This record gives sequence, C-alpha cells and structure tokens, in this order.
Amino acid sequence: MKNPVSEASIRQSSQPRAWRGLRRLALVAVLAIGLLTQPVRAGEKQEGTVRNSRWVYEEVLQSQTRRLPAAILQATKCIAIFPGLKEAAFAFGGRHGTGTITCRNDEGVWSPPAFLKLSAGSFGLQIGYQASDIMMFFVTEKAAQAILEPKFALGGDLSVAAGPYSDTAGVTSAKDLTQDIYIYSRASGLFAGASFEGTRLAMSSKAIRRYYGHYIWPGAILFEHDVPFMPGEAEEFVDGLQQIRWE
Repeated sequence: MKNPVSEASIRQSSQPRAWRGLRRLALVAVLAIGLLTQPVRAGEKQEGTVRNSRWVYEEVLQSQTRRLPAAILQATKCIAIFPGLKEAAFAFGGRHGTGTITCRNDEGVWSPPAFLKLSAGSFGLQIGYQASDIMMFFVTEKAAQAILEPKFALGGDLSVAAGPYSDTAGVTSAKDLTQDIYIYSRASGLFAGASFEGTRLAMSSKAIRRYYGHYIWPGAILFEHDVPFMPGEAEEFVDGLQQIRWE
C-alpha cells in the first residue's frame, strides 16, 4: 500500500524547484532580449561633453565685448575645454572633471576631439567664487607634447596663468607669451586669487573608448586626425573651430 503522506510531500517539494527553474529561464530570456535590442551608439555622457564644449568655445571666442589677444590665438596649438566644471564632484576641497581636447596641424586643421581628465586638490578661486566653464590654450610645443604624457601638472611641468584680454594686457606678439598655457573661464575670464599649482591633467582612455567604440592612442586622434568615424556632434565641434578666425 502506498504512503499518501510521502507522495504529497514529494509533490510539494518538487513544485518549488520546478518554479525556480522556470523563473531562471524567464530571466535569461529577458536579459538576452535586452542585449539584442540595446542600441550601439557613442557614450551618451561623452556626446554631451563634446556638444557642451562647442557651446563654451563659441561663447569665449566669439564674444563681442571681450576678445582674446591675437598673439594667443595665433600661437595656440591645442585647446582643452571643461564645460560645467562647477558641477564636478568635490572631495576634500578638490575638484575633478572630464573635458575635451583638440589640436591643429600645420595647415590649421583641427583634430577630432579626445578626452582629458582634470584633478586638483585646491583648484578654483580661494575667495568662494565657483568657476563654471574653463578653456585652456596650449601655446607652446612643450605644452602640446606634454598632452601625451601619462599625467602632467600645471605649475610644475608647465607654466600657466590666467588668460588676458586684448583690452587689459600688453600681449601684442609671440614674444609677449611667457607661459605654456593660458586659462580662461566663461564666467569671469580671470581667476583673481586662483591657484593652479598642482592641478593634474591626463588623457581619459575610458572616455575615448566609450566615445569611439574602442581605445585609440590619443596621439593618433590629436596629431594624426585618425579616428574610425566622426559622430555628428564631433563634426560640428571641428567645423565650428574651423570657422573661427584665429588671429
């Protein structure tokens, strides 16, 4: 004679295992569908950085009220742009952010954008003012070559100063350029009381990989203009720079 208690116990114990197996299969199916339908596209965060960088340089370089000295524009070899740096994370008084960088060749053609990281223990005004958008003008060969270093520091490896304007400074020719890098803020243009000592810059391989689909040596992007494709906002970024009068 069969034991009804034993049969009921077997049926009850086998049901949870069966349901668990079905749930696992359903979860795998959902994940597989999600992977298949996920669009392949440039990193959304990097797209925004490129797009915002263009807006920043347009504001700075096309201003009708405060113009940059022609000597700086003519000598510029590379520019780095950090849009919305005021929104970067703060930690122990430091500031961190990612921006774009582009360099022009001897024919005056600007490169596709690469990405640069900034980190500093005491970057920004020491009087409580919070800078927003920042542009760095690399005006010497030494500064341009330093970009390819694993990491370089402003004020140590490279000399740096707040950028002057045509109506405020006696910068009329290349001989008046005494710094490697000149820095401007879209908010105020001049960092009175600011300290750039110890500010570190380094190429962001992660941002490059996400934007272009795989890692590309920064030198190939900036000095050989070699990228697998040009996203729409990158084309607009470069085209806008080409239309600016660099003198």
